[in-house]
Amino acid sequence: MSLQSWQRRFAAQLDAAELPEDPGMQVYHHNVRAQFRKALAVSFPVVADLLGESRFNVLAERFRQRNPSRSGDLHPSGGAFPGFLVDDANAAFGAIIEPTRAALGIDLSELAHLEWAWQCALIATERPSIDASSLSRFPPDRWPSLALQLQPSFTVPRGSTPVISYWQAHRERAVPVIAAATAIGPEQAWLIGTPRGPILQHCNAATAEWLEALRAGASLARALDAAERPAEIDITTTLQHLFSQGAVVSVDLRADDHA
Repeated sequence: MSLQSWQRRFAAQLDAAELPEDPGMQVYHHNVRAQFRKALAVSFPVVADLLGESRFNVLAERFRQRNPSRSGDLHPSGGAFPGFLVDDANAAFGAIIEPTRAALGIDLSELAHLEWAWQCALIATERPSIDASSLSRFPPDRWPSLALQLQPSFTVPRGSTPVISYWQAHRERAVPVIAAATAIGPEQAWLIGTPRGPILQHCNAATAEWLEALRAGASLARALDAAERPAEIDITTTLQHLFSQGAVVSVDLRADDHA
């Protein structure tokens, strides 16, 4: 048997749903799954805790079968997990006992999206940031036409359910997680990775819409058009927070916003 044929056979036995007959291969077969589950649980600790070890392991194996890792680094594999929960929603939600699901009222895929954004922010490579004094290069009457380039890790997590409060309470253990989840409705925030660790800042829906437009490259004024209720945006305070937390990489005039 050639080396290439042996490698193919070895990989096939690792990926097979059935346990190999060879005792030695059984060890490898088990370890591949155990390490994958462990890596996934590290990236999604709150989802794993909510489901419980046995239910999470079943879900993790179903995910591994559909999205096998092709790298020695298992971390990137988690990127498809939130989408997997959307596609496999019935199975995922069925894994949570009904009383707990009804009490929490959270969307599991939204929770997973938040956890993955946090994990990405933890390892993100940040670019040098600028402070608010950079605005002084432009006359105030041109500020509406300014576009902010934000850090690569900058994201705007949004949930139709109170996943942000639930996730924070679960991490901090500051208040009962059920109380945190049932006290609030839909939530939004912005998230960024920093040398001090990720920062998560709550915001209202209008601000989230504005920030998403800014992140996509819109000018300060054009981004307001993306907000359903622009009057609810505290532009000055939000910009102060963005600059102070190192979220802004550069500021430029949008060519299509000025003569």
